[in-house]
Amino acid sequence: MDTYTRTAPSAWASYLINGDASGVDDADIAAADAFQEQFGTPVDCEDAGFIKYHDAYHLMPLAGDCQRYTFSTGTL
Repeated sequence: MDTYTRTAPSAWASYLINGDASGVDDADIAAADAFQEQFGTPVDCEDAGFIKYHDAYHLMPLAGDCQRYTFSTGTL
C-alpha cells in the first residue's frame, strides 16, 4: 500500500480520523473539510509538534501543534 503524509492542526484529528466534531468550531470544520477535499480521508495520524507553516496553512494560517496525517493511495 502506498501512503503519503501531510501536516495539519492537531485540533482536527478527532474530526478527520473519527468524524467526531465535538469541541471543533465551525471555522475549523470548514477548513478541515477543505483539507479533506484536497487530500482525501486520512487513515492515521501522529504528533508532528509545533509547526509554523503546515500543509493546511492556506486554509488555517495559524502556527500551532500539528499532526502528521497519513493517507493511503491504494489497497494491499
